[in-house]
Amino acid sequence: MRSYHGSGAPMWAWVVWGIVSLGSVFMAPHLPTRIPSHIGPTGFANGYSSRWIVALLQPAIMLLILLGWEGLWRIDPWRENYAAMAPTYRFVGGLIVGFLALVQTLLLLNGIGWLLWNVSRLFGALLGLLLALLANVLPRVQPNWWIGIRTPWTLSSEAVWRRTHQLGGQTGVITGFAVIATSLVLPATLAIESATSLILLWAIAMTVASYRFFADPPAKPGSRLRL
Repeated sequence: MRSYHGSGAPMWAWVVWGIVSLGSVFMAPHLPTRIPSHIGPTGFANGYSSRWIVALLQPAIMLLILLGWEGLWRIDPWRENYAAMAPTYRFVGGLIVGFLALVQTLLLLNGIGWLLWNVSRLFGALLGLLLALLANVLPRVQPNWWIGIRTPWTLSSEAVWRRTHQLGGQTGVITGFAVIATSLVLPATLAIESATSLILLWAIAMTVASYRFFADPPAKPGSRLRL
């Protein structure tokens, strides 16, 4: 089997990080001394931070993810599987960075009062979009320790991994769009609460499904994964 020798996140993710980092530093002096940095489940701010923490924390987290994505596959016991899913692995890393970049943009725009839409609705919709995009590539994810639906049962059987990720991809896209719809339609105070509830229910359902697939294997079960 071919070994994976590629990079982690795609180049565009590094570009996004650079733009967001420079924009955050540029906007920091124009922000209020203390701005909302955390939105509670009811849609109201329940946490405040200094403008420089808000400006620099998220770009720092994005940088850590970018650097980590370069090395996580190297220490994975199943690193030989990354050659078959190299584009998917890079896409997932870039998608996470892109999501954090959008969240940072919302925080900055909300801090200076330029955000016209309710931040709770937008954040809930972004969560739904993230889930839908991630679920769309789930069937292409090979067994590994870092990304995908990792339960004791998917990590012990290749057949269970494949079946769970096929189901997770189909239902995850539907759940993602449902999260977007509820975030935009329901009252703003329920946007984040409904989004997190739907995503949690999907995660629980996939955990249960992986166990059911393990307990009730098909007539020709797949080979067990070996370290």
